Amino acid sequence: MIFRTRLAASLILLAVPLTGCGTATAGKEAPGDSQRIEAAVREFYGLLSEQGPGVAVTKACATDRAEWDALPATQKSAAEMGKLSIRVVAVQDIVITGDRATATMTGGLALPGSADKNTTATEHLRKEEGAWKVCSADGK
Repeated sequence: MIFRTRLAASLILLAVPLTGCGTATAGKEAPGDSQRIEAAVREFYGLLSEQGPGVAVTKACATDRAEWDALPATQKSAAEMGKLSIRVVAVQDIVITGDRATATMTGGLALPGSADKNTTATEHLRKEEGAWKVCSADGK
């Protein structure tokens, strides 16, 4: 479900031009939270591109991990075979509200056999056990 949701969202965003401007926060921000959020987004998409959704989901929030774990083996296997490449260019417009955050991720998305397409996406993140984690469940 996570993979299908992310893939569908990414495909929809293929036609959207790159945008973004700066970083903003709401409420109190711990020192370095913006950098940790950017690092979490980059790590998640790096793992997704290089090792697939089964590995990337280990860096996602508990809700996303539970959704992945609940998928039938056939869907997991199909998701692992659907390779895509995501090149993160920037993580901007970070807004932190308590243990939740959003950020605009800009970059390139390429499916097998296709050229890299510029895209933007709003990433949702959750702070769990002191670490920021991508959390697509919060964007639903």
